[in-house]
Order: sequence, then structure tokens, then C-alpha cells
Amino acid sequence: MSQQPETIEVRWAEGERFVRWTYGSAVVEKRFAEPPQSVVAWDGHVLVVEAMPPAEARKDNAVVFDADGTERVRLKPPRTGGEPHWVIGYYTAYLDGTGPVVVVATRVGDVWGRVDLGEGTLTDVRPWR
Repeated sequence: MSQQPETIEVRWAEGERFVRWTYGSAVVEKRFAEPPQSVVAWDGHVLVVEAMPPAEARKDNAVVFDADGTERVRLKPPRTGGEPHWVIGYYTAYLDGTGPVVVVATRVGDVWGRVDLGEGTLTDVRPWR
């Protein structure tokens, strides 16, 4: 008989600066300077889209943690075909049938893509409508 993988149970509400989750007997808590934009969990990972960065800040405001709380990768902003300064930052994330989808705000139209955990990038980047 095969065992079911353990589920991550996230406890976070919009406006809170703490993201907490349990995974089996482990309890993890992450604190952020500003409330995150969104939080999703899937297959042993938690993706946190941090607050939108100021204009002069880095644009890698999305981070993936392993279930034990270890930072796995900070997502690099995608190339959108324009100037790098056109990227505003990661905006939100949600789950669909194959995993997380992340939306990036830009000055010339928002884009979305799927997370590549190995590269820390988005794949299949397309315009967000």
C-alpha cells in the first residue's frame, strides 16, 4: 500500500505579515517586512509573492520555500522583450491543475508563467489578459 504525501497546511490571510504552515509535525513561520501579495502551497513547496517592490528595488519579490522552511529559490523576473526597468514585480500567484501560475506586473502589460524550480525562472511566459 502506498502512502499519501503529507499536505502543507498554510495559515495566512491577506494583510498579515506572518506566513505559517505545517507539514507533518513541522511548524514553519516566516515573517515579512510588508504583508505578502499571495501565498500558495503545492507538492512540498510554498510560494510567497512578497509586497510589490518600490521602483528602485530588485524585482525578485517571489520566493519558493521547501516544506521545512528552507528557501529553495527566489524567482528572477522574466524577460518581457522590453527594457528591464519595465518590470514592476511579481503581483500574484494561484494554483491550477499542474501547479503554480505567477503573474508579473510590467509597464507595458502584465505577463504570467509557470514556475521552473530548477532555474528560478518562469516558463511559458504569456500576456496576462
